[in-house]
Amino acid sequence: MNKSIVILFVLLSHFLHVNAQNCDCNQKVWLRSFKKLLPKEVCIKQGNYHITEIYNKVDLNDDGLMDFICDWNRYPLQDGDTIFVSIYIQNIDSTYSHVKTFDNLYPIYFKDYSLDYVPDNPALVDVHRMYNDQSPFLKLTFEKNTIKIVMTADAESNLIITYSYNRSLKGWSYYESQYYFFNIDEYQFRDYSEELGPLIDNFTYFY
Repeated sequence: MNKSIVILFVLLSHFLHVNAQNCDCNQKVWLRSFKKLLPKEVCIKQGNYHITEIYNKVDLNDDGLMDFICDWNRYPLQDGDTIFVSIYIQNIDSTYSHVKTFDNLYPIYFKDYSLDYVPDNPALVDVHRMYNDQSPFLKLTFEKNTIKIVMTADAESNLIITYSYNRSLKGWSYYESQYYFFNIDEYQFRDYSEELGPLIDNFTYFY
């Protein structure tokens, strides 16, 4: 076989292989500007799912390398949907490896959390009522080795729950919880290790 034909065949095979891999990888984004921020290894669930938030890169596992974190969900969101959070750890060769996708860091989505609202799906009514008239979620932050969930506690305070990376467990373990009383600018610690630990995988809004 002619050498040039062999080279052409190899190149064509490589192109088809790469193209097939790309077809299997969903990198749809909510904002066009997100596209240039995506490592090539980032892939989310196929279907009408979009990456809706990209966080600043941070070293989440205490290895000195900056990791990639994003939110993704069905778009547009519908009652009962889950907002997922995926973490990709950076390797020493600058590639990324998927290590975890959380489905519990955001409340279950509802268009309206007030008790006056009734979801169309009867199976969601009881879950909706568990939120007791409001979404508790305020903010999700990622810092060095740390994940923090900030939620509404009551009319005078927020609850900040902190998880810290545990090398032996290869995950983020419960570290502390503290109430912030914004009317008096004061913090008070409260132990929720049994309700919200030992790992962030055990976190729930219904503690």
